[in-house]
Amino acid sequence: MSGAAPDRAAFVAGLQEELASFDELSRILHAERQCLLEGDADALLALTDAKSRTVERLVELARLRAAHLTERRLTPGAAGMQQWLASQASAERARLAEAWTRLLALTASARAANRINGGLIATRLTHNQAALAALQSAAQHHTGYGPDGQSDFRVGNRELARA
Repeated sequence: MSGAAPDRAAFVAGLQEELASFDELSRILHAERQCLLEGDADALLALTDAKSRTVERLVELARLRAAHLTERRLTPGAAGMQQWLASQASAERARLAEAWTRLLALTASARAANRINGGLIATRLTHNQAALAALQSAAQHHTGYGPDGQSDFRVGNRELARA
């Protein structure tokens, strides 16, 4: 099997790229959280494109990893990775196992950060919807002007701006 070494090297390079991409996603999620906390919508919009590109790349890298494992008749998930790691030379096994463990930790961390950011978005959305509902309700009840174009502001039973 002459293609095994290049395939293995590409697979290991893919794992390293996955690690780097998850590091980037972690930075983006942290910046996203700061934007949400500070209410910086412009910066948040700028991050959205970078986040989408990074997630798309991570999906592609995971697909390639699963395909590599499947080609070796291993399951495409964590169990297959453990089997693949066990088949590696002992000199490399520890380094590769450490990279895999770090990848799993980064995945869990990114999932948690994304869940927190989603909660912040939901909270901000709820507040914005409540404020909008209050403004719409006020606008429906108090236009400020009557059908004759005259001011319609009243305090109690007294007119305010009637001359």
